[in-house]
Amino acid sequence: MTRRRWRITLLAALATVAAVYPITSLFVETTWLPQAVFIVFLVAGLGLVGRGLTRSRGLVVLLQVLVTTYVILARYTGETFTLLVPTPATLEAANSLGLQALETINRYSAPAPLNDGITFCLVVAVALVAIAVDAMAATWRSPAAAGLPLLTAYLITAANGDAALALRYFVVPVVLWLVMLHTTARAQFGRWGTANAADQSQIDEAAHDREALRSFTAGALKLGAVGVVVALLVPAVIPHFPPRYLTEGLGRSGGGGGEGSVGFNDTLDLSRSLNNQDQSPVLTYTTTAFTRAPLRVLATSYYSRGQWSVAGATGERPDNPAPLPPPNKMRKYDITVTDNTLAAPRIAAPYPVIALNAAGTQWSVDPVTRDVRVDRAVSNYTVTYADIAPSPPELRESGAPDSPDITDDDLTIPDRSRDLIEQWSAEVTKGKDNPLDKAIAIQNHLRDPSRYTYSLDLGESLRDSQGRLLEPIQNFYEARRGYCVQFATAMIMLARAQGIPARMAIGFLPGQLSGERYIVRASDAHAWPELYFQGYGWLRFEPTPGARSGTPPPYAVLGADSGSTGGGREVSDTNTASGGASASSTSTTATAAPVRPQESFLDSLGHVFSVRNVVLATALVLGLLAAFAMPITAWLLRLRRRRAAVTQQDLIEAEWDDLTSHFGDLGLSAPEGATLRQLRERYVSAGHLDEENATAMRRVTATLEKSRYDRPERTTPQEAFRLHHDIRSIRRQVGHTRAWQTRARSFFWPGAAVSFWRSLPDRLLPRRR
Repeated sequence: MTRRRWRITLLAALATVAAVYPITSLFVETTWLPQAVFIVFLVAGLGLVGRGLTRSRGLVVLLQVLVTTYVILARYTGETFTLLVPTPATLEAANSLGLQALETINRYSAPAPLNDGITFCLVVAVALVAIAVDAMAATWRSPAAAGLPLLTAYLITAANGDAALALRYFVVPVVLWLVMLHTTARAQFGRWGTANAADQSQIDEAAHDREALRSFTAGALKLGAVGVVVALLVPAVIPHFPPRYLTEGLGRSGGGGGEGSVGFNDTLDLSRSLNNQDQSPVLTYTTTAFTRAPLRVLATSYYSRGQWSVAGATGERPDNPAPLPPPNKMRKYDITVTDNTLAAPRIAAPYPVIALNAAGTQWSVDPVTRDVRVDRAVSNYTVTYADIAPSPPELRESGAPDSPDITDDDLTIPDRSRDLIEQWSAEVTKGKDNPLDKAIAIQNHLRDPSRYTYSLDLGESLRDSQGRLLEPIQNFYEARRGYCVQFATAMIMLARAQGIPARMAIGFLPGQLSGERYIVRASDAHAWPELYFQGYGWLRFEPTPGARSGTPPPYAVLGADSGSTGGGREVSDTNTASGGASASSTSTTATAAPVRPQESFLDSLGHVFSVRNVVLATALVLGLLAAFAMPITAWLLRLRRRRAAVTQQDLIEAEWDDLTSHFGDLGLSAPEGATLRQLRERYVSAGHLDEENATAMRRVTATLEKSRYDRPERTTPQEAFRLHHDIRSIRRQVGHTRAWQTRARSFFWPGAAVSFWRSLPDRLLPRRR
């Protein structure tokens, strides 16, 4: 083992630790870090041992993967082992840890709490990075490529943190990576000059080599330093683009404990968003109203390709919001908000807002959606809002909708799902002759627990007969499961199909009472539809069933055939209970999400070992066997010949034949009739051997001559061992002087294995005869 290989291995391990260390900023505790460091140095040690035992790079990586996997599984799932051997229960335990980590990431913002699942997944991720870095830097001696896994480890933190990382997090791994580059480049540069100066030469070749090496090193260091400086200065000049998180969990807010700010994106993905379980407080408030309404943040009418987006509204927009109903048709209430963490320009308040007092902060109202915007984030503010609660007879007699508030987007249905939506809507509203009764029929249809299931787990997306993914609305119609976004979207589209303008509202459920104040948490994020009724504007409906839904307003609860006080679906029905319960309730179950059903281990195995997966796995295994058939054959042939050697002479001949065969694969074929010493000089010159390996080649040929022509007992095992070590060093250097295409061909198509398989029929036919 050369000193440089030890040095590169140590540098790769230190660079890996430096690259993964910033991940500590994403979690509350750092107890996972010592375990990760142990795994990093375990991988480094396995690499050193493997490279000392075999020249096969693939075997070295395989050793690292197998041993590291066993150690990690034994550490975290060891109780499932039987006689120190993993069992099917080990897979189930590892799967449970992975699900626990996924739930934590989706639920909490950074810094998130640490648990066994997070620790397990972090250690696994660090092990993968460590194996990749060690393989590229030390096994393949390509530290430049090792920068890719190091960058991946660094980006885990950079993409999920809520702020820019400290400078030291970037500089330390970069410096270690540059040192690796310098060390490897210095070693390769030293092999360029292979000519031996004559004794009578007056030129100091060693001095020239040292001078060239110093110049090369200085140039490399300057180039690396310029690269680091540019990487540090460019981000300070170029504005940052919006972050794209690796998951929907970490990094969504400024802090895991409610500090910082919480923001809403301008897009809402129908298949993903608003399933947050983060318990961080967003704001607290008191209200003068007897009942509590949801706190709306924004509304949008534009839907495209499974997403609701604030941008993209079409049609003319009015200059000012439409007037509210007359005072006799609404009541005014105040809500006083404190400890607000919602990021500007959004604020949360019941709809519609009449006035805002935010300590001198400038505010405005969108003329179409009546969203309130502020020019800077405010911690405390007071809102006066209107409670519009018309009676069902009044809404039935309101007439056809006609207002500047209505845009073309409020009646748009996606073309891909038009036929399904129109048929679905006609079935649900059959027999209803006015917009209110149709809206109530749609709401009650979607809230029916015998038809639809509230679940944060949407399951696997369905496909049509041609294998294409279904449009999200079609997917919801087939799966009959979802959370607020899916139910609200379905009601909006079904209402639009009946000519009722409808749009999406996004905000928070009313929260829970704590002392004298209500606390609204990030997990209270909610979406609901708003339908337009002439003379009363946009009115809220609540089609989402289950625990995480708002309470339907009175006009949406009463039956279609009832008067202003008639009965119908009651607010107290179990499938409509929600966080919008009475103000006196202090139970936390009102906003708790339903328990996500856990698949059994047999169900998981059924998904893993499906026919498609088995076929793909079989094809992959066969492909790998076909790709590595020749290398494995060559290795087995070498192993068989060495084991068949009876004397030291036989072992030395086997080593020499293996060397000449390998040289032939690399393009250094042996001329016919050449003597042993002529071959030696050819290999030294054509192989570009340095002085150390040229001396080793002379020792090899001298040992071979002795074993051939001297008395057999005078060839010692020590000489055979030294010959084996010299041949390994020679093979390694000659391999580095060849092009990568030649090395790849020599590995995957060795001449010894090709000859074996080509001669196999000739060897088998005489036996049959």
